[in-house]
Amino acid sequence: MNKQKRKYEIIGNFDKATSIFAKWTPSKSFREIFNKSVLEILNSLKKKDRINILEVGCGHGTWFGFINQLTFSKKIEYIGIDFSRKRVETAKKFFKKNRNARFLAADYLNYDDVRKYDLIFFIEVFQYLHKNDFSKFLKKAKNMLRKNGYAVIIDKEKYSTHSFKISLGKFLKKLPYYYKHVHYPSFSHLTRLGKTSSFNSVKKIKVNEFNALVMKN
Repeated sequence: MNKQKRKYEIIGNFDKATSIFAKWTPSKSFREIFNKSVLEILNSLKKKDRINILEVGCGHGTWFGFINQLTFSKKIEYIGIDFSRKRVETAKKFFKKNRNARFLAADYLNYDDVRKYDLIFFIEVFQYLHKNDFSKFLKKAKNMLRKNGYAVIIDKEKYSTHSFKISLGKFLKKLPYYYKHVHYPSFSHLTRLGKTSSFNSVKKIKVNEFNALVMKN
């Protein structure tokens, strides 16, 4: 399957599963790794007058919901993009009263914005990418970040028990359709790419089956 066809199939699956995803809430481990990466970074930035952040693959806005609970959330200008228009519309409905949040239907590699961000994060995005696009995503993130800005990738590990279970489920055809194109990334590979992309620092955080790669510009 070529990349373009695969992309539109993923979008179709996301659109189809919007009502399912809208009821989803993250596990304790998922919350913990988000807290140890994204929220810790935001807390380190809270003395700034304004914090600009971009979430790539925002879905229905789950993670903005947690960001919006921060005591300094009014300082945050949040933009969430996702290539599933239906999921973006759901996010807009959930957070229609939040003037500091914008949700846009957009493809990240084609997303054009002159502003510079303090934080760009990707949660369960790289599992849908072709590995040849990993470096493109990191290069674009680096160019969109301010000096000393951060990029964060959160996902499950390619070489993990969970990944094996997903592969087995695919083989046995016992997984929901929206898992069809999931292929978890290798965080060793992502770490090397982060370093070769000239980020000033790259570190990995692990919480159970989740990994976070934190890169500073």
